[in-house]
Amino acid sequence: MPVSSPDAIRYFNDAGYRFLAIEAEHAAAVEDLAAHHQDPFDRLLVAQALIEPMRLMTHDALVARYSDTIIEI
Repeated sequence: MPVSSPDAIRYFNDAGYRFLAIEAEHAAAVEDLAAHHQDPFDRLLVAQALIEPMRLMTHDALVARYSDTIIEI
């Protein structure tokens, strides 16, 4: 889903962020996750972080249970 605000896109690009598309591999990886968390969006973020691999920062202790690469802040 594209970001609709040109100002937001410019802000994210200037800050060095990159957009990460949801790929079929990410969606498929959700099925293999333990049932620590039931929110589908959070589970998709976890799957993306594990597949890419990337670090994911969260305030949610349940999300942080998935991997030591997911950092609870």
